[in-house]
Amino acid sequence: MQSGKQNTYKEEKMKRLFLALLFSFTLLNAGEMGLKGGGCSLAQEGEVQLQVNTIVYSNVSYSAAAKSGANFREIFVGSQLEVRGITLSILDYKPNKRMKGQPKTGLFMVSVKSGSTTEKITMTYIFDAGMISATGIYNKSSIGFVSKVKYSLCNVTIKK
Repeated sequence: MQSGKQNTYKEEKMKRLFLALLFSFTLLNAGEMGLKGGGCSLAQEGEVQLQVNTIVYSNVSYSAAAKSGANFREIFVGSQLEVRGITLSILDYKPNKRMKGQPKTGLFMVSVKSGSTTEKITMTYIFDAGMISATGIYNKSSIGFVSKVKYSLCNVTIKK
């Protein structure tokens, strides 16, 4: 009877050891990913279109804050769009809580300069299928921009 208890005890001990090793491995990998920049890479790609009411401008001058980054803040905050005397400067970004299986949404805080007038506005954005679209209201007019965002998931290097 005692050998049955010993086997159960050994099996339980082996399970605990296995779980401890698995937990340690997972924890080390998570720490390494955070410290070494693992994760997603985003980059604005191609031309940016600006829309004021129903007029779409394709010849927009776009100055990116960074060529690529790990999130929208890194690639969009500090960027500027300019066309026909209208300049949009992206000042800040606030994502909404992410809903699994749904497009990413949130807010851009933007400074809009037209002539000698500058106004801060909020633009709602939606990111879906590699396209970001942001819209807001400026001087009683609808204003927005659309751009393609190239993304790659988990740039993780495997150590040999």
